[in-house]
Amino acid sequence: MTADHQGGAPMPRPESPTVRRIMLGIRLRALRTRAGVAADDAARHIARTDSTISRMETGQSSVPARVLERLVELYGATPEEIAQLTELAKAARQRGWWQRYGEVLHPGFEFYLGLEAEATEMHAYVSEWVPGILQSPEYARAVLSVEPRPPSEEEIQARIEARTARQAILSGDDPLQYWVVLDESVLHRAVGSSQIMAEQLRVLLTQARRRNIKVQVLPFSIGAHPGTCGSFTLLTLDLGDAAVSEYVYVENRAGSLLMDKVPEVETHRLAFDSLRAQALSPRDSIAMIEKIATDWEQPERLGG
Repeated sequence: MTADHQGGAPMPRPESPTVRRIMLGIRLRALRTRAGVAADDAARHIARTDSTISRMETGQSSVPARVLERLVELYGATPEEIAQLTELAKAARQRGWWQRYGEVLHPGFEFYLGLEAEATEMHAYVSEWVPGILQSPEYARAVLSVEPRPPSEEEIQARIEARTARQAILSGDDPLQYWVVLDESVLHRAVGSSQIMAEQLRVLLTQARRRNIKVQVLPFSIGAHPGTCGSFTLLTLDLGDAAVSEYVYVENRAGSLLMDKVPEVETHRLAFDSLRAQALSPRDSIAMIEKIATDWEQPERLGG
């Protein structure tokens, strides 16, 4: 809970329909397993393919009301279970704030935003840019403007608004616990003008001093390290009865990849643990960012 909460019960972040869909899928799979029904038999029962069952059980697609009715009947769900599943399905069909930006977001990013919206923790290693969730509007504009196929001004503005909306999860009564390791190159790479860089690093400093945000810098002096394969983000979600679930998100020019298998998560968890151990401490990182921000503010650089 943040220090500025003044009495009363903590107000949780809004529920994510993506997470409700994942929870629904987990419970449907548990019911199917308990009933001893094979995925292909369940698919035939609802006149769908095996892949449809898989996508519903992993939360990648919604479950229409009529399909849910037929599945719970096949699985022998109790009235209480049916009521819970019906409520989850209803919540899963709601629209998340990010869906209004669907036309300008990269493929697969909507699903990621649905997870991020209700994540309890996020750990990230970033090698190129200040992460979107910490970007200033002008820095974001400069990043978006150098894409191979530059978006229109309307698209850029919509994507900046989406990035700004994401940042709401870092504040409030139930803020995300965010820990990021930045490659030192992120602080030196000129994105836009010197003034934009100086302002962005000042924003980064403000965020790094918040209790729920930890920023570390991986200095050039480290040399080769486990992050040389590229940026990644680890997300942790509390799914209630379904316990904790972890995901790894990576992005490239062709799209994005979301991984949830234990070996995939563990490999990236080990990489992050190694990176944070080699990085400067949060206090020393703030000192480095402060110095580099001051350098960007020098008159000879501000002319750039």
